[in-house]
Amino acid sequence: MTETKLRTVVGMFFLVAHIAVMLMLLALFLKRPPVLTRQEFTTSMAIIVPAVSGLSALALTYVVSVRSRKQYRARSETLSGVYVFTTLLFPIGFVLVIAGLIVVRAFDGFSSFEDFKLALGASETIFAGYSGKVMASLFAKESQG
Repeated sequence: MTETKLRTVVGMFFLVAHIAVMLMLLALFLKRPPVLTRQEFTTSMAIIVPAVSGLSALALTYVVSVRSRKQYRARSETLSGVYVFTTLLFPIGFVLVIAGLIVVRAFDGFSSFEDFKLALGASETIFAGYSGKVMASLFAKESQG
């Protein structure tokens, strides 16, 4: 896979996932009866949005940088399989874990909101750091340019 194709796949995934995760939380808040109280909703958003937004911003910077077809089709190098696998694994794992925790919360899988909060914080600490490193290596050139 080429660098341009991988950037496109990961970038589009993160931009869509960012919106999907926020919509999942909003749906739990708007559901009647609500799964999340107003305070739980705002706390959940405050935990999730900064990490997801930070990673999505890297992808968005790339999307904005390739406005023209010529810029997008510029030759890029072929990447190693292990790099492609790792670059796909961590961001997809990150989003799946966050979405999974939200689904578990929706079905009363946590004994309290505090447990949900702790699980979100721990997951973001683990996955966001690794995902950020991978995303920065993939998109850093575009961010600086």
